[in-house]
Amino acid sequence: MKTQQWILAIDMGTSATKGVLFDLQGKVKSVARKSYPMLSPQIGWSEQEPELVFEAVLEVLRETYASKPAEVEIPGIAFSSQMYSILAIDREGKPLSNSLTWADRRSAEIASAFRQHPDARELYQRTGCPLDAIYPFSKIKWLQAQANNDQIARFISIKEYVLHNLLGEYVVDWSTASATGMFDIRQHIWNPLALELLDISEQQLSAVVPPGQILSDWKPDILTYTQIPAGTPCIIGGGDGPMASLGVGAVQSDILAVNVGTSAAARSILPAPVIDSHGNLWTYALDGDSWVIGGITSSGGILYDWFTTTFATGVSHVDINNQVATIAPGAEGLTFIPYLGGEQCPVWNPNTRGSFLGMTFTHTYAHFIRAVLEGITRSIYRMTKSIELTIQQPFQEIRVTGGLTSSSTWLQIAADMFGCRVVIPDTPEGSARGAAFMALKVLGMTTAKTLISENQAAQTRIEPNVQVHQFYMEQDEQFDQSLAATKSLDYTECKVKFP
Repeated sequence: MKTQQWILAIDMGTSATKGVLFDLQGKVKSVARKSYPMLSPQIGWSEQEPELVFEAVLEVLRETYASKPAEVEIPGIAFSSQMYSILAIDREGKPLSNSLTWADRRSAEIASAFRQHPDARELYQRTGCPLDAIYPFSKIKWLQAQANNDQIARFISIKEYVLHNLLGEYVVDWSTASATGMFDIRQHIWNPLALELLDISEQQLSAVVPPGQILSDWKPDILTYTQIPAGTPCIIGGGDGPMASLGVGAVQSDILAVNVGTSAAARSILPAPVIDSHGNLWTYALDGDSWVIGGITSSGGILYDWFTTTFATGVSHVDINNQVATIAPGAEGLTFIPYLGGEQCPVWNPNTRGSFLGMTFTHTYAHFIRAVLEGITRSIYRMTKSIELTIQQPFQEIRVTGGLTSSSTWLQIAADMFGCRVVIPDTPEGSARGAAFMALKVLGMTTAKTLISENQAAQTRIEPNVQVHQFYMEQDEQFDQSLAATKSLDYTECKVKFP
């Protein structure tokens, strides 16, 4: 029996961890998944129990490895992980807090105060990160203010926590470190100014390593439980966003990668770091010769889920898609401002709220859902325009992943609004495949360029309607006016308490 080789990729998301086996051509052979809860003990808090995440990773690792056929060998295991997480641990490596996720806003006031600091612009120029509560930079300051501050030995991401439990080392890859607001994206070191502002030392953070770093000293109990052979290379990989860009083949500067999950992000890979002069975009280090510029908004698939769950209960997604397709672009004058959770890129304003404007008696729930889908797309489009302006190059193609790709109506809305081809990769496992591509490159088994070129044929392509695109561009001013009107209102919480 001829021996085959597959790569095992672990993708640690905010709702679940997946284990994916890929063959050497980047094709998915099997997938295992284990979910974990998001905790919101207070308004604005979003956290996870570190041990539950680790247990999910361990179980997925065991299950995925066990699923391979007997004739298959695993030459390497690669990691992709959620970004922006942070937790405090003591000297024994035990968590002193839950893992604060990207959606956690408890440090919003701290981030706002830092934005007024005289060194704020210098910090942004060095780290590429806007001063916002999404980043661990401000979250660390919040953690320091808690009662158990004197017990804190380190601040680490959930990925670092898992890797330490598996392999006994505290290391962090460049892209995950980039998404902390504390990493110098040019020198690939922890930024001294960031550390000074937080009054922490490098010893309280993990050692930074490139994405191709290999670890292989698995803990004995991990080997016993998972049955992974001793010495199997673990390629540290990167953050899920940059890995997804690699996995969908968006490696040219005129190709944009867009992911629409709970949130939405747009990213472009560049051969040199470019910093937005307006301070609205982020720039992260990916590899020695590549950087990722982009933006993020909370106005992603969570808005579609919120609206359909609340107002279209019992209606299938297929029926919703079909009915929305009958509504003309623009939803007959109904405009949705999608910033229910505050505005992020390209304008970082946590106080912005959402709204529907232009409602009439003729509007049905299908109009409202179309307006929601157009609002989500408009939010991503605004990010895209900021990226194009910064890199001084228009995008010729958008490669989209995430839950909304199951809606053919939304895909056409996206192509029409962006005015360029939208491409859907042949697998939704973009982040895991990016990590697998990284592993194959590091192990010398193939090149990323070869893999990407081999994975183009199976992709779905949606072309824009030129007339509809022109209509959406004419709608820009109306959207801006609606957004300004929404911002002009006072949404201060009513303090009157009723019995």
